[in-house]
Amino acid sequence: MILDKLDDRNLEEFPVVIFGSGPAGITTALELEKNNIKSLIIEAGEESYSENSQKFYEGQTHGDPIIDLSTSRLRQFGGTSGHWGGWAKPMAEYNFKNWPFNFDDLKPYIEKTSKILDIKNQFRKLSLNEYFDQIEFQYSDVKFANKFGNFIKNSDKILLILNTQLSHFIGKNKKIDYAECISGNIKKKISSKYFVLACGGIENSRLLLWTKEKNPSLFSDYLPIGEYWMNHPWILGGAGLINKDKIKKKFQNNFLEYDGPLHFAVKKKFIDDKNNLSAALYMSPNEDRKFYKEIIKDILCIAPKFGKEIAGKVFGKSLKCGNIFMHLEEEPNVNNKILLDKKKDKFGIPTVELFYKKSKKSLRTARDVLEEFANLCRKENFGRIAIDKKIFNLEEFISMGAWHHMGGTRAGTNIKNSVVDKNLKIHDIDNIYVSGSSNFTTGGYSNPTFTIIQLAIRLSEKIKERLYS
Repeated sequence: MILDKLDDRNLEEFPVVIFGSGPAGITTALELEKNNIKSLIIEAGEESYSENSQKFYEGQTHGDPIIDLSTSRLRQFGGTSGHWGGWAKPMAEYNFKNWPFNFDDLKPYIEKTSKILDIKNQFRKLSLNEYFDQIEFQYSDVKFANKFGNFIKNSDKILLILNTQLSHFIGKNKKIDYAECISGNIKKKISSKYFVLACGGIENSRLLLWTKEKNPSLFSDYLPIGEYWMNHPWILGGAGLINKDKIKKKFQNNFLEYDGPLHFAVKKKFIDDKNNLSAALYMSPNEDRKFYKEIIKDILCIAPKFGKEIAGKVFGKSLKCGNIFMHLEEEPNVNNKILLDKKKDKFGIPTVELFYKKSKKSLRTARDVLEEFANLCRKENFGRIAIDKKIFNLEEFISMGAWHHMGGTRAGTNIKNSVVDKNLKIHDIDNIYVSGSSNFTTGGYSNPTFTIIQLAIRLSEKIKERLYS
């Protein structure tokens, strides 16, 4: 069932209350329903996009420029899945090095996650050399409100209440007693056995920080709420061309044949040998013939033999020619963090202050990846790569987006550098969990949605075990 606002109905029949109706929140509710467990979803936004609702996501940023916080996330049914790009892939095994669980712990949920996203459970990779793999993403066009809206409306196990803002939690003795929520002019205290905070990679930290101010003795002073915030810099690393036929000839049936961009990612050996972070390269399939000619002209000047070889193939489909985009991992940094501003929204909740500086190690990683990949292309005669001058000189990279908000309530075993444990329960609090990309200990290079859903499925199992124990 879906309601437009909070009313006076009795909500005690729901043993699980979930805040946030994005991929993390909806996935958890759907999985609980499969086990005959009722859940209440509280969503601050409306059923669809609203400019007035988005204003609640405004905040200040300090440090390096970053996309406006009120446009990089959505306050509505379905959450930020309403404008996500759709590229989906499990996080690489080596990216779980510092997490309190590993790739194998999430592997059982790959098939379920693929079904939720309406994609193939097919994420192949081809080893190009000791440092690079050709990798495969799947593309999902699932928007969670569109796919699951009717199901939730007709469900007798899930109640979704829109236009209802969580303010803060109140509790004592290492337990949450109730959540204070606001819907219109109505304030209501919502009690439950278990609470799940799934409001996104910034809002989770904001609401916990406000809870800490309203209820100072609830959380440990060590708990680093809001700290180690991360982004996925999406950058233009350079330009070049890749001849698919030559890669296919070398690797024959092992080549990953699919439509769309060519994807390449670094291996663990590259990270270890170069002391770098992970990264992935994307060659766009949207070939611009004018751009082809400009690139080939440049190649003829510096590599005449290769330039003549590919000039006659400029309109062939085997040639990928154009910009080289990259997703870079950022190292966790305690100084990249979310704090509460003095300014408050109309509900009296402080808005966000985000302190963020781009990682110098990410810049060096971008340079080293592009340089090593260019060497591979030249050595194997797969193509030619031109690196952006400012990246090559380690001056800067220009981030074209900051859509992947991660960290702030990171998972770990130590209360001094993590907020939640391996089961996503807040350290030292018995009945509240945090779900979503804010739990990420490291960012990796993969888009986060696939991992968010895996974690949400796993969380539903942990809650079910406790309810039925």
